[in-house]
Amino acid sequence: MPRNRPMILAALAATAALAAGCTDVKESLPSRTATEQLLISSAADNAANRLRLDLPADKRAFLDTGNFDGTDAKYAASAIKESLLRQGVRLVPDRAAADTIIEIRLGALSVNQSKTVLGIPPITLPGAITLPEASVYSSTENQAVAKFSAFAYDNQSGALVASTEPAYGLSGEQSYRAMTLFSWRTSPPYPEDTN
Repeated sequence: MPRNRPMILAALAATAALAAGCTDVKESLPSRTATEQLLISSAADNAANRLRLDLPADKRAFLDTGNFDGTDAKYAASAIKESLLRQGVRLVPDRAAADTIIEIRLGALSVNQSKTVLGIPPITLPGAITLPEASVYSSTENQAVAKFSAFAYDNQSGALVASTEPAYGLSGEQSYRAMTLFSWRTSPPYPEDTN
């Protein structure tokens, strides 16, 4: 037996162990990942900033969120409220004190996902056993979509004062994997840490 044989076998075993290993990143333990939440909130901010409602500057307005339901609706309603305040709308907390009622609607606030796999996708077998993906290349795209609209009416007469076209907001990220070993992603630009 050659003297180097144990070293060669150890090197081959280490190489085989490294080549057979894989990395799977779990981004979060809650039901929704931070990435999903950031994508949705960014899409909501983008749509809210595009929502334009031309109201008389001297009128007080109440923001009616009664028909604005869904996951993340509270965040989106707050983003719309901020956008209206930046536009100079004078909001009041009491409906009775308002000259104008602004009603906002939520058409969409969710994430679409598409995945492309060149190779064998994950396979779930009976008994809840899942075989991992064995691909040459795969990509996953997550696209958050927000759609908001609004209209305003006179609090006394109920007459239409103003309305908007739907405002859309998008935010997305893509992740890639090559040879099942190498992965990278493109993310939306988030502010850098200033500390």
